[in-house]
Amino acid sequence: MKIELNIKLDKEVYLDFHELVVGGVDFGTKIQRDHSTITKDNHSKYIDDYYSAHTAELTDVLTETVKCFDDVKEVLFTELCRYFGQEYSHEDYKCYLSIFDCNPRYIETKSFQVYYNRPFHLRKEVIVHELTHFAFYDFCHSIGNEDSKALWELSEIFNVIFLNLPPIRDAIGAEELLFYPELKTKLEQVKKVWEKRLGAEEFIVNSLKIINTN
Repeated sequence: MKIELNIKLDKEVYLDFHELVVGGVDFGTKIQRDHSTITKDNHSKYIDDYYSAHTAELTDVLTETVKCFDDVKEVLFTELCRYFGQEYSHEDYKCYLSIFDCNPRYIETKSFQVYYNRPFHLRKEVIVHELTHFAFYDFCHSIGNEDSKALWELSEIFNVIFLNLPPIRDAIGAEELLFYPELKTKLEQVKKVWEKRLGAEEFIVNSLKIINTN
């Protein structure tokens, strides 16, 4: 996996997220919390100036984030292969550090962002979270599931369950928590399906039925 800086992407992310509220999360407020003077009018210069002023810090975090991935990759790819029956470690993943705490992913390019100011173990959490999303969507697409709001909801719920498997949780050093509070009730319902120890396809089919009826 390549881990890089991408100032152009950060400018796009600001425009995409500065007024966005999803699943009970207000991304605009999160951005303003860390960057109180940024606006739509000044965002390009603000981001250029921020990168310039924090070059050394960003470079150090970039190097450290490589170690984040090294700490979790073997366990994560082993567990993903065990569950989905496919090997994901050779995919061309890209991780970009970001000055914004939005952490978006782009399924079509298998790329994602990690907020550079997160602690070490929480950068590990974002990495495994997003790589698990890519594996989940690859598998779902392979069995004929098209992208939908329900599939997105299940992807977030699945991560809470899967990334709390003891080997993965231990590698991260943190519990995986539900990011979107509006999905809490559906998480509890899907956990009951998981407890039946179904195969991946059957779990996904049955879980989507639950989500689509709520």
